[in-house]
Amino acid sequence: METEKTEELQRKYLEAVLIWLNLLLERDVVRWQQAGQDPSDRFRGLRVSDADALALTRQAPGEHWGSQVKIPEAETRRLEAASKKANQTILSLEEEAQKLGISLRLKALAEIFELSEFEWWAFILCLAPALDLRFERIYGYLQDDVTRNQASVDLILNLLLPVGLGRLDYLSHFEPSSSLRRFRLVRLVEENGRHPNLLRQAFQAAPQVVSWVLGAYTPQSENPWSEFIPLTQDTPDEWATSIFEDEELPSADVIETICPFVSLYGEDVLLQDMVVRRLSSAISKPLYKLTIPADSSIEMAIEQLTHAVRDARMLGALLYLQGVDLFIDHDKCLLPAVFTILRLLDKAVLMSSTQSFKLADEMPGNDYPLMRLFIDRLSSSERADLWTELLEGAPEDDLPVKTIESLAGQFNLTTGQIVASASTALSQALQKGRSLQSADLFEAARFHSGNHLAGLARKIEPRYNWGDLVLPETPITMLHELVSMVKSRPRVLEEWGLGRKLTSSMGIAALFTGPPGTGKTLAAQIIAHELGIDLYRIDLSTVVSKYIGETEKNLERIFNEAQTSNAILLFDEADAIFGKRSEVKDAHDRYANIEVGYLLQRMEAYDGVAILATNLRANLDEAFTRRLQFIINFPFPEEEYRQRIWEVLMPPGLPRAADLDFSLMAKRFKLAGGSIRNSIVSAAFIAADNGKESCCVEMKHLMHGVEREMQKMGKLIQETDFVLSHDQKGE
Repeated sequence: METEKTEELQRKYLEAVLIWLNLLLERDVVRWQQAGQDPSDRFRGLRVSDADALALTRQAPGEHWGSQVKIPEAETRRLEAASKKANQTILSLEEEAQKLGISLRLKALAEIFELSEFEWWAFILCLAPALDLRFERIYGYLQDDVTRNQASVDLILNLLLPVGLGRLDYLSHFEPSSSLRRFRLVRLVEENGRHPNLLRQAFQAAPQVVSWVLGAYTPQSENPWSEFIPLTQDTPDEWATSIFEDEELPSADVIETICPFVSLYGEDVLLQDMVVRRLSSAISKPLYKLTIPADSSIEMAIEQLTHAVRDARMLGALLYLQGVDLFIDHDKCLLPAVFTILRLLDKAVLMSSTQSFKLADEMPGNDYPLMRLFIDRLSSSERADLWTELLEGAPEDDLPVKTIESLAGQFNLTTGQIVASASTALSQALQKGRSLQSADLFEAARFHSGNHLAGLARKIEPRYNWGDLVLPETPITMLHELVSMVKSRPRVLEEWGLGRKLTSSMGIAALFTGPPGTGKTLAAQIIAHELGIDLYRIDLSTVVSKYIGETEKNLERIFNEAQTSNAILLFDEADAIFGKRSEVKDAHDRYANIEVGYLLQRMEAYDGVAILATNLRANLDEAFTRRLQFIINFPFPEEEYRQRIWEVLMPPGLPRAADLDFSLMAKRFKLAGGSIRNSIVSAAFIAADNGKESCCVEMKHLMHGVEREMQKMGKLIQETDFVLSHDQKGE
C-alpha cells in the first residue's frame, strides 16, 4: 500500500511538471501565431518567403520569431494564472513528499547530479517527448521543421531565457564537460551525419534515465553487463564467516568517509564477489555490479563504465567493477580516462581484477586513496570445508572424510569452480538415479578445472593401474611414495607449516629415466589414475623454437595454463629442453644457457606435478636434480620381469592357444615392455587374418610379431631363436 501511494505521488509530480511545460510551450506557440506564422502553409519549414526574410533581418541579435510580439492582455492573464497554479501544485507536491519522507525521482535528479535550475528544466524539455509524443509535434512547430522533433539547444534557450545575446552564456551547459552530458543524462541526436553548431544540436533524455524516472529501471534490461544487487539482511554462512575472519577489510566508516578505490585482486573471482557483498552489507548499501568482458574494446568498456557511474548515482548504490584487468596498462597503472570517470561518482568504488594496480605517478589526482586487498586462493582445509558444506546431506559411507580431503588436496580449485563441480556431481548422480559417489566428484572436478592446456599439450586418458606395471621393488616403492607425497602436500605444507619456510612452492617434480619402452609413460598414467587428475603430454614440436626467447615463451604459457588446470605435466624426451648448460663460446651458447636457467627457475616455482621422462639422464643439467623430489630409474627388464610383462599385457579376452610359452619368449628375446606390447598387437592381427573361424593367438604368431618388432628396431635376428617344436608350430 505504501508503495502504491509513493508511486501515485511520483506520477502526480511528473504530471504537474509537464503541465507547467505545456503552458511554457503554449506561450511561444501563441507568439508564433501572433507574429504571422501560417500553420496551413504547405511549404512551411521548407522555404523562406520574402516577408519572412525581411522580418528576420529586422530582429535584434539573440531574438527569435515572435519574441517581441505582445500577447493579448486577456490571454496573458490566463497563461499567468495557469502557470501560477501549476507552480503551486509542484511546490505542494514537493512539500507533501518531504513530510512523508519520499524522494521524488524527477526532483532528486538535480541533487544527485548537481544540476542547476536551468539544467534541470533543460533536462525536462529533453525528457518530455519520451513521455508524450505531442511534444515532438510541438517542438517541430516551434523549430519550423517537422523533422526536428527533439529539443535543440536553441529551442531550450528560447523557452527558458530572456532574449538577447546574454543567453549564449548558457551554451556551456551543453558542452561534453557539462553535468547533463558527462553523466549521460541526455544524448546527442544525430542529424543526417552532419556536425551542426551547438545551437542547432538536439538532445533527448537517455532511455535508462527515462526508465528510472518512471520507476521501471532494471540494470539488466538496460545494460547486459550490469546487475543490481539489492541490500539483503541474510546472515553469512559459517564457512564464509570463517574465511573472512583474518581478512583486513576496510571498515564501513573508512569507506563512507574517505570514499577510496578498493582494489580486490587474485584468481578467485567468486571469493572477491563474496568480500564485496560483505562490504556492501557493512555500509548498508546495495550493489551496482558491472562485469567487463575481457574481449571487449576499451572504447566500449569506458562508455559502459560511464553509464554505470550514472546509474550507481541514481540508485544510490555502491559501484562494483569486475574484470578491471582491461583497464590496467602494461605499467600496472589504472588508465587515466577510467580514473577520471570514476571520480565522477564521488563515492567509494570496489574493483575486482586478477592483478593489482596503482595510480600513475604523473597523473593528476594520483594521491587519491587506493586500498589493495589480495584475495588468495582457498587453502586445502578451506576447500575441504566448502566441499563439506556444499555436499551436506550426502551419505557419509559413500563420501568418507578422506575422500573430501583428497579432493581438496588434489584440485586447487577456486570457490566458483568448487560450487560448479559440486552441482555437476550431484546432477550426475541424480541423472543416474543413485547416491553421490567419489567418482562423480573427481570427474566433476576434472571437468571444471581449467582446460586451456588442450591447445598446448595432448591429453592422455589413463587406462592402467598398479597391476599393469612390472618393475623391481625399488622403483615401485618410489612411485607409491610420489603418490603419497602429492596426497599429503596440504597437510605437510599448509597445516604443518613446511610450505612457509622450507619449500618455495607446492610443486612436485620427478624424473623418470630409463631405456625406451620400460614403462615411464605407463607409470605417469597410473599416477594420474590413482590421483584422479588429468595427464597432459607436452608436445615438444609446439614448444621448442629456433628463434631466441620463443621456447621460454611457449613454456611460460604451458606452466601458466597448468597452474589452473590441476593436471600432471609429462615432458617426454625431456633432455631436448632440459639439457646441460655448456661453456659459452658464442651467442648461441649464451642464449641456450639462459633458456636452461629460466627453466630451472620456472620448474621451482610451479605448484603442480611435473614429470620429466628421458632415455638419456646424462644429458640433463645437474642443477635439475636439486629441484627434483624423485629420480626414478626404469631399468631394462630382466628375464623374470619380461615374463611377467608378457603375462600382464595379454588381455583376458584375447583368444589364445593353451601352450603359449611366455617363459620361452622372455628367455629368448630381450625386449622392453613397449616392444612386447607391439609384438602382441602384431600377433593378434596376424591371427585374426588367418581365415579360420576359431582363430586364436599361437606361438608362431607371437614369434612373427617379435620378428617384425626386432626388424623395426634394427636388431640382429638369429634364426635359431625362432625355431619352435612341432607342437608349438600349431601344424
